[in-house]
Order: sequence, then C-alpha cells, then structure tokens
Amino acid sequence: MNKFTIPTLISFSAFSLLFSCSNDSAKEPNEMVVEETIIEMEEEKPSLDIDSLVKSIDEERTSIENELGEPMEITTAELKEKIKQKWSKIEFYTKDDKVVRIKTYPYPGISKRTEEFYLKDRALILAVIEDDGSGDRGKSNDEIDKMYYFHDNELIYEMNELTEKEYSIRESDAEELFSEVSEYLNIYDHARHAE
Repeated sequence: MNKFTIPTLISFSAFSLLFSCSNDSAKEPNEMVVEETIIEMEEEKPSLDIDSLVKSIDEERTSIENELGEPMEITTAELKEKIKQKWSKIEFYTKDDKVVRIKTYPYPGISKRTEEFYLKDRALILAVIEDDGSGDRGKSNDEIDKMYYFHDNELIYEMNELTEKEYSIRESDAEELFSEVSEYLNIYDHARHAE
C-alpha cells in the first residue's frame, strides 16, 4: 500500500506549484533588464550616412583608377579548381606596396563577365561585377551592372542596373565577395613571397 494520503499529495502539489510560480516571477524582472540593456546598446550605435559613404567610396575608386600602374598578373592554371574553372587570370594593382584593386578575367569565348575589387588597407570597400567587363577601365556607375559598397567589413549598399538603389542586401552575396577577396589576397601574398 502507498503511504502517501490524498491530503499529503494535495499539499505537496500546492507547495510545488507555489515554488514554481515564485521562481518564474523571479526570472521575469531579470529578463526585462536584459532586454532593456540590449535596446539601449542598439540605440547607442551611430547611424551611418550611407549616401556620404557611397560618395566617398566612389571618389576612392576614381582615385585608384587614375593612379594605377601595371598589374601583377597571375594565371589560374595552378590554382584551386574553383578558381581556375571560373577565371583565366587575376590582376593585382598596388599602390605603396598595398593591393588596391583586383580584377578577375574569364576564359575568352566562354564569358565576358569580370569582377573588380577595390581595397583600402586590405579591406574591401567596393566590388564591381560586369556582365561584359571588356573595354576601358574606370567606367561610370551607370555603365556597371552591379556594385556592392562596404564599410567596416559590412555590406552597406548595393546598386544594380535594374534598380537604381537596393536596400534589401543579401548577406550571402557579401559573404561570398569577402571570401573571394580573402582568397585572392592569399594568392597575391603567396606569389609575392615566391618571387
């Protein structure tokens, strides 16, 4: 026979319920404090003047284009499959021994698509993607298919030929572009040390 009686079980259940409720109410104020702290931290983050940053990056691009010398060219034959399947060569342009521009070229007869990356202190500030990247460099923004602007390692703005301004930026695009630039810089560093 069970030694617990119904009144004992009811008392035990009531005690458990009371204890459970007091623990839940003790947690709620702490959770509210955490939420308030998070909100305060978000409010303190300064807002960016996107238009001003885009203008500044465009000016930096123009400056880089006007001061470019001869590039260091690397063919992709000895590189990873992913790169050599996509590109035939990569050009690296430097200023004061720092890479400021990288341009990738497709295989002739397969595609005309190119990608250009502009850097400041090895940080990506602009990626330019053209379906037909042949012709003179330094095209105006109106002649370019897609442009991705970066600030403090974050994608802040995208412009493409279909919509003048696009604020619904896809993070996967940004991650892919960062990954490519990082890989290209490693290729450049390896080639420089091999000389």
